[in-house]
Amino acid sequence: MSFLTPGPALLAALLVLPPLILLYLLKLRRRRLQWPSTLLWSKSFEDLQVNAPFQRLRLTPLFLLQLLLILALLLAFAQPVITSDGAAASRVIILLDRSASMATRDVPGDAGPITRFEAARAAAREVVDRLAGSGDPTPVMIIGFGASAQVVCSYEARRAVLLDVIAGMTVTDEQADLDAALDLAGTFARGGEEPDVDPPDVLLISDGGVAPPREAAGFGLAAGRFRFIAVGPDGPAENVGITALNARRDYRDPSQVLVFARLINAGPDPVETLVELRLGDAEGPLESVRIPAATPPGDDGGVRAGEVGEPGRAALTFSVTLPGGAVLRTRHHARDPLPSDDTAAVVLPPPARPRLALVAPDGRPDPFLAGLLRDFEPRSLTVLTPAALEAELAEPLAPNRYDVLIFDRAAPAVLPDLPSLSFGVAPPPFANEPHPEPVGQRVLSWSRQHPIMRHVDLDATVVATAMRLRLPDGAETLATGSHGPLVAVLDQAGVPHVVVAFALAESNWPALVSVAVFLQNVLDRLTGAGSGQVSLGVRPGESVSVRPAPGVTSLIVTGADEQPITIPVRSDGGGEPTPLPAFSRVGLYAVRDALPPGNQIAVSGLSEVESDTRPRRSLQVNAVRVAAGAADRAAPRGLWPWLVGLALVLLIAEWLLYCRRLRE
Repeated sequence: MSFLTPGPALLAALLVLPPLILLYLLKLRRRRLQWPSTLLWSKSFEDLQVNAPFQRLRLTPLFLLQLLLILALLLAFAQPVITSDGAAASRVIILLDRSASMATRDVPGDAGPITRFEAARAAAREVVDRLAGSGDPTPVMIIGFGASAQVVCSYEARRAVLLDVIAGMTVTDEQADLDAALDLAGTFARGGEEPDVDPPDVLLISDGGVAPPREAAGFGLAAGRFRFIAVGPDGPAENVGITALNARRDYRDPSQVLVFARLINAGPDPVETLVELRLGDAEGPLESVRIPAATPPGDDGGVRAGEVGEPGRAALTFSVTLPGGAVLRTRHHARDPLPSDDTAAVVLPPPARPRLALVAPDGRPDPFLAGLLRDFEPRSLTVLTPAALEAELAEPLAPNRYDVLIFDRAAPAVLPDLPSLSFGVAPPPFANEPHPEPVGQRVLSWSRQHPIMRHVDLDATVVATAMRLRLPDGAETLATGSHGPLVAVLDQAGVPHVVVAFALAESNWPALVSVAVFLQNVLDRLTGAGSGQVSLGVRPGESVSVRPAPGVTSLIVTGADEQPITIPVRSDGGGEPTPLPAFSRVGLYAVRDALPPGNQIAVSGLSEVESDTRPRRSLQVNAVRVAAGAADRAAPRGLWPWLVGLALVLLIAEWLLYCRRLRE
């Protein structure tokens, strides 16, 4: 327990308590008697002369009640507060989870189940009320986060403003990125221009369903004390969600399409359900699937204390005939409290082969690379010198001539607005740090879950000479060697660029099957927008770019029950990609005046993190596991209202006792 205003309360005690005690020391009580004569008055006068001005303090019930009354009021004036852990913070940052799982309607409410986000807003309001009732108003910052984090309200002490901000926040269908939220909170927690200010309490209100941390040690908070309020049911969660959906055409027969779907079960019991596939407006096949139950905590040796087990998983495949393009939708028929992951959709463009440009010094590319690209049977494969490419890109309609650029040991001066793959060069903004001497190396690790590295085995790959890549902000390492990144990818304004730190001739990769798998994955990723071989879809919160039609000055985005959004197109035109704002809700969006297939954007949740709705009761932050607590433990509890109530009861008791003595 601590006191917010101990100094004024102590001063008031020095002013009030001595007079009360002095009154009881000076007050002499004598009985009133009727006396028949005044002969004895002289003797009484002598008694008055020898009487001392003070008498012994007597602890009467009336005095004790008055003393307790004053002490209760003085303690209330000192504004005592109780905090669950340490002293009360001078500032508080609230991190409010707005991700998809927070829309799960499984929290008991007065009028039926409510969503976890409604429970989180109620917890945030309780924290604000406690902070506002604990004496001096505590400044509170509110950060909402899903796939990204935003400051919804900067430091504010007015209770009404904070409650209005909380009431106006809405849930999204994005995946929760707690790392981004803690990075943003840590920036404000350091103090900024006021380094002497104590770091604030950082209070997370969430169901704990967040993306895994970037670091193996857990999440990191630069400054401040982390607290966690968990929302969600106390019992088991029930949810079935679609976590993966993609479609691919057969390269031999592009009219044949294979559709892959994966579902998970977060409940404690197996689930059997029907999954349907729709091809545009036409009905498609219907399959039955049985999804096993989720693994309880402790059944998996890799599950640490405080975490949940693995969800039940099941996969199924549809084979359909689709000569043209269509929007492919899947939906399962199991009833659960989270509707956003019950459906998923992707856009499959009509079949088309990519147009490739291979750039090499003197127009002489690596023979193996050129032959491998021809084996993929592109619509066109144009070999260019760097100067010829630069001349073509300077023309207004150049971006529409190629779907992807492949740089073989020849770096462009500026990274173009086209998807690109580079071997043995570091196109800007990548940089090449010089080696002290060429050193052979093996691949130590690679991101097996990334679409570009899927099914790529690099265990036997040996690199004789490679650049030492320095990655720009936003780049992601896909493969790492003993001297740094060997493969990296950068999404620049929604356009992907893949860089391989070595030339194929400087490795044994051409002798391995994995190079063909890698190149196929890269072409699927880079040319998916134009080839029609793979399906297109994005997750909520991800950026996407589309190509406007020639002569268009703006694009209009509609769909998902949202208001139309007008996106201005670059004035220089030329069909260059135009980035769209990130979509926060799932659904099918139409982009008017965009070139196909960018005129339709399918946004689906497809997140195992969000579909596994089992609440987490602890999180690893700064290498310490933090257990969840209630809202009344996260904010200081003011005791002054209880002390004022006690003083009122004592006042009534003192008055009753005084009236009783008057009657005697």
